[in-house]
Amino acid sequence: MPNLASTVQGLQSVTSGQKASSKAELVKQVCGYLRENSSSPVTLGSLGEKFGLSQFRLQRTFTDVMGISPREYLEEFRLSVLRSKLTAGEPVVGALREAGYSAQSWLYGDSRRKLGMTPATYKKGGSGVQIGYATGASALGRLLVATTDHGVCSVKAGRNDNELLKALAAEFPRAGIVKSPRAMRYLRSLQKHLRGQEMRFPLDIRGTDFQMRVWTALQRIPLGETRSYQEVAEMVGEPRAVRAVANACGSNPVPLIIPCHRVIRKDGSLGGYGMGVGRKKALLSEERDLAERKSGV
Repeated sequence: MPNLASTVQGLQSVTSGQKASSKAELVKQVCGYLRENSSSPVTLGSLGEKFGLSQFRLQRTFTDVMGISPREYLEEFRLSVLRSKLTAGEPVVGALREAGYSAQSWLYGDSRRKLGMTPATYKKGGSGVQIGYATGASALGRLLVATTDHGVCSVKAGRNDNELLKALAAEFPRAGIVKSPRAMRYLRSLQKHLRGQEMRFPLDIRGTDFQMRVWTALQRIPLGETRSYQEVAEMVGEPRAVRAVANACGSNPVPLIIPCHRVIRKDGSLGGYGMGVGRKKALLSEERDLAERKSGV
């Protein structure tokens, strides 16, 4: 999945014990150090020396909390910086340098896997990229799934196909949009996913560093459970960013896959949802039933 998998999962455990709190705080410091030094060579050895741990212990602690290694975190952070710079219109060479890449030829050679398109194409908003789509029925109404060659880039629900296609064209005004067998396969997988069958989806989505962190956190909310916007803000290490979390949920391009419907207000009320509050309520109810059936309750 091409995103910044940087949610400090252990921050959820800060109040559940000193050991968990210490691990989460350590990893938070390591993440900050990696971000601050993203343009410099950083090795596992230098990290261990910096934080007074063996390489093995630092790697294990970081991976336990984050789900990825320090090296993978640094790489994803650099890519998120690069995406932001290119989207802001910065020249490609300058954006590469600011993101911490010294080997321009290396990035270009690997860019289709990492960005889903070359940096120059990304900067132009995906101009010339072909997006495939498929539509079908679900308990939530008509669904649309859109894909690039690298994964699902959009999911929409609506009353009819014309409405969905207009929304997709507005989202990707410079792309070619065609029906796609690949998108149909993912649509069928999504229909199964909504019926309780766990499915994995490669994603080709773009967002700011903060949005990517929030979207990653949302995927760690278990089926049948919810978190408040405040709790998600704490999960990503930004406890005051409640409004920003809500905005990130609202800008989620692949709802149902990234389950922003599992985020509610602190008082227990549902809050907003891009696909409509009625669909949010139905999703949460269905997921609670699914979770109970899976647990044998």
